[in-house]
Amino acid sequence: MTGFSVIVATLVFVGFLLLSSRFFCFVEMKSVAVRITKSLGLNIVDLDYSFEQIVYFVSLPSNIPTLKNAKQEDLVIKLDYRSLFFPRLTGIKIFIKTEEENIIISYLPTKDFRLPVLDQILEQGKINRDDYLKISTYKLIHQTTLNEIAEESYKQIRLGRNGKTVSEEA
Repeated sequence: MTGFSVIVATLVFVGFLLLSSRFFCFVEMKSVAVRITKSLGLNIVDLDYSFEQIVYFVSLPSNIPTLKNAKQEDLVIKLDYRSLFFPRLTGIKIFIKTEEENIIISYLPTKDFRLPVLDQILEQGKINRDDYLKISTYKLIHQTTLNEIAEESYKQIRLGRNGKTVSEEA
């Protein structure tokens, strides 16, 4: 009976680690990001960024019926993590999810998500690369930023990079 108890306890422990590792990683990232930005006199929500680094996998605007008929509610953002035990966010995937299919439309790698104000502070030596990555990653997964990225992606599906619909380009 003791061997069975050890196996069950081990499985419960591993299960707890797997289920809680992303949460504790997020809590640590948030606390570090908030502490550092406060010490620099910055507000994370107010930091500017660019949509230029989003990599689109479909031509925009698109004639694909699923994309053409998609509503903004069909747009889903999924955080892309590497590793289960010590998760590291590698980017965000943006896709259209319908009842019939899921189409990935774009991806934004974490390492390419740049914040100009933080770039200047990094150059001045006031923060290191690890702090930069934690702050920019927290900014990337902040709900306000995710909503803005979803709106921009939907706009790109509808209008494309030059701001014209498919019918206007023809």
